[in-house]
Amino acid sequence: MSLLGAMRAGVAGLKAQSIKFGAIADNISNSSTEGYKRASVEFTTMVTQSPSRTNYTAGGVLPSVRTEIGKSGSLITSTSATDMAIGGRGFFTVSKNPGDPNRTFSLTRAGSFIPDKNGNLVNRAGYYLEGFALNPDGTSVIPSPSRDTFGDMETVNIANLGFAGQATANIDFAANLPQQLTGTATPTAPVETSMTYFDPLGASRRLTLEWQPDIATPNQWTLNVIDYDGTNIGSIDYTFHNAGALAGAPQTITTALPFANGTATLTTVDGQNIDLKLGAVDSFNGVVQFVGDYAPNRINADGSQIGQLQKVEIDKDGTMFAIFNNGQRTPVYQIPLADVPNTDGLVSEDGNVFQLSQASGAVRLWDALSGPTGEVIANALEASNVDIAEELTELIQTQRAYSSNAKIFQAGDEMLTELSRLKR
Repeated sequence: MSLLGAMRAGVAGLKAQSIKFGAIADNISNSSTEGYKRASVEFTTMVTQSPSRTNYTAGGVLPSVRTEIGKSGSLITSTSATDMAIGGRGFFTVSKNPGDPNRTFSLTRAGSFIPDKNGNLVNRAGYYLEGFALNPDGTSVIPSPSRDTFGDMETVNIANLGFAGQATANIDFAANLPQQLTGTATPTAPVETSMTYFDPLGASRRLTLEWQPDIATPNQWTLNVIDYDGTNIGSIDYTFHNAGALAGAPQTITTALPFANGTATLTTVDGQNIDLKLGAVDSFNGVVQFVGDYAPNRINADGSQIGQLQKVEIDKDGTMFAIFNNGQRTPVYQIPLADVPNTDGLVSEDGNVFQLSQASGAVRLWDALSGPTGEVIANALEASNVDIAEELTELIQTQRAYSSNAKIFQAGDEMLTELSRLKR
């Protein structure tokens, strides 16, 4: 009966508008929630019987709910170094139970992370940030970690970074040796330069480069490398060009030390290996000899003493660095960005997180700024993608539509009442 069908259609309309009203209420209430994705409700026609020229049966309407996951919100500046936003595609990977090998992983755009009492980075919804642990040289702790599963990820923890020191491995030295001190037949004191290097425990040591001119033969020098306790750990004999286009450059370099491409490998009295770069034969990029003063013009040594953690920094490619008060900047985690073929196919859950589904497709973990993913933006958060003005407009339209559907049911009820009176 068309009258009862019309009333059922009105009820379906009431239900559909109620669902849309609920979505609007959620959107408005979460308009200030970082990373929230707007829910929208669209309607499709429900047909119970094909209409004919003489008959029509009302079917009503079916609501279709969709979360606008692929639509980004605006960026908000933050003062916290561990707050992160994503500029472009991608999601942070999070979990509920840090360290649990059976924990369930989720995806989110809510990047307001702070350390908990154990130093694990957790957001306001209680989800912990996951990443790939890095060695101090920037390589992954797990070689070639899986990018198609979450199994090689670990909870990002900044409490265990503690202290850090770096042993000196390279020294780059350049200087001018005074040519007039050679071939004088008069005993001449060596010219020398002392420099600091750091051992594996972070202790500072003194290394002295002692240049002894050959008083019998012009343009010849002997370098003695003296360790902190006075031990000579290596000698190098130099002969310099004295004419032509290469005048002043090393002509020959002779040493028992391992020496290649202008670099000598030293072994300290404590067994530490240090590469001392002095410059190659026939080049002017290291030690040279001209008339004038002894002038060291480049002394660059890496390494640092023991230092305490000051802060962390996050680069655009998702690399998290630990910054220590000794100036050392050490990579500690790679924070990948997860991506799926169909972001709107993800399933929404409490806490602004999403789960994979058949509709979303398989996940892939990318380094930020690679593949389809965007960049990681530190000291920033992504705001909700809700437009309050749009929601208020939708609210008014939904309210009027709900009232109209109520009128349908009310009118149908009055018509049924009139019909029942005909029996009396």
